[in-house]
Amino acid sequence: MNYCDFLFGAREEWHDHPALIDVGADRRYTYRELQGAVRALGNHLRDAGFGPGDVITTHLYNSAEAVIAHLAIQYAGCVTCLLDPLIPPRSLSYYLLDTQTRCLMTHVRDDLLKNELPGSVQIMDAADIQRSSMSSQEDYAIKRPVEFDPDALAAIFYTSGTTGRPKGVMLSPKTFYSHFKIFTRGCYTYVPEDKLLCFVPFSHGYGSKSIFIPCLHAGATMVIMRSFQPYKVAEVIEKEKITHIFGVPSHYQQLLRREELIAPLKKLKAAFSAAALLKLETARSWKEQVGFCLDEGYGLIETCTGVAFRRAKMPDRLGNVGTYPEDLVDIEIVDDDFTFLPPDERGEIVVRGDSVMMGYLNKPRETARVLQNGWFRTGDMGYKTEAGDIVLTGRIKDVINVAGIKVAPFEIEAALNEHPTVSESAVIGVEDEIYGEVVRAFVKAQPGAKKDERELVRFLQKRLMNFQVPKRIVFVDAFPRNNMGKIDKKALRTHTVPA
Repeated sequence: MNYCDFLFGAREEWHDHPALIDVGADRRYTYRELQGAVRALGNHLRDAGFGPGDVITTHLYNSAEAVIAHLAIQYAGCVTCLLDPLIPPRSLSYYLLDTQTRCLMTHVRDDLLKNELPGSVQIMDAADIQRSSMSSQEDYAIKRPVEFDPDALAAIFYTSGTTGRPKGVMLSPKTFYSHFKIFTRGCYTYVPEDKLLCFVPFSHGYGSKSIFIPCLHAGATMVIMRSFQPYKVAEVIEKEKITHIFGVPSHYQQLLRREELIAPLKKLKAAFSAAALLKLETARSWKEQVGFCLDEGYGLIETCTGVAFRRAKMPDRLGNVGTYPEDLVDIEIVDDDFTFLPPDERGEIVVRGDSVMMGYLNKPRETARVLQNGWFRTGDMGYKTEAGDIVLTGRIKDVINVAGIKVAPFEIEAALNEHPTVSESAVIGVEDEIYGEVVRAFVKAQPGAKKDERELVRFLQKRLMNFQVPKRIVFVDAFPRNNMGKIDKKALRTHTVPA
């Protein structure tokens, strides 16, 4: 069992069909050519002395090299650690030491890495990857990808580290295959003519698992862009005849603001949103302007991404992310004592199944805390409806404790977003001598709208309980975001607010 089986298992009639298109470099690979590039780089790694169990880390922007590198590492039986390319050189040593990485494949120039990396780590840059993947393929040392044990460590992804240092999530081939089954049952099943646009980071599970694995299995094409640019997205949709796009809510909000981009969007078969909650206003606007529903999903890298999906229908409430294939994954809601809760009662979302991670790398205590009796404690709050839909209501760690009363930022943000002058909002708790914590809201106003804190407070007082109403509302021109486009609340906590 190997991640590469999805590529090398391609039917013969797909061999001359496009598998990967890198629009930034204007390079195209058929299934046959991609197999050849992966074989060549995989053999180069084996010839360099890397083998099963060795960790090779990628630190690459979205590109053909990023895709080929991941596949080749898996082909050689090594463990891939996929790092966000935005991690600066000075921070790389933490990840390399934690994983005991033997080789780093990076976009950073060698001179910028001096004195930043452990001396034992070999370095390959993007040019090295491209050159090695194009080397002679007349005599292959490896005929097929190296077989992994289904439960062996195959990939490591790091969490964002919003509470302490990032944790390495360990995934096995079994988790990859389980996710593939869940996704194709609960979300999309492609045909060879489909073209999937990937502008979310391939270094995250969203790109390398949710998009690419089902794409390869179907003989479809993944079109990769380095980053999200609204006009470039529309151009690529038209030029490459894209059928599916994948993003986070802020991507769709930006696309909808530009009337001239709507016509290309109407040519899609589907659009999928994940990684952050989709505002009802965005879902409604997409349906009205583009003509079909914006699909949504829920999952974490600890569950090898998606486990619940809402397809081809509008959400009936904020946070409704749809249903899940019950024979492939279990999802329940529990209270603090881990008692399963009935429909409509709020608690923590827990997930059980073959797509759940092996654990956190080198962190047995953290692993034991979140993996209990086969269940993964997601840290997300929510409930099940009578119909079996999963509804998200926020993160446990985001809960604000106001004089002993638990306040969910999610509910305040939902109320703020209903005001016509509010484009987007985020709510956090800040320390207070009297109450322990109080609510603070950050708001990005609609273009040209008046920034009136008192008006927003009055608006919220009619919709929320007194302890939920923010003590301060701070207007911002833009929100700090991570590489997935999610608002970075950790960065907001350091935001200086005038007295």
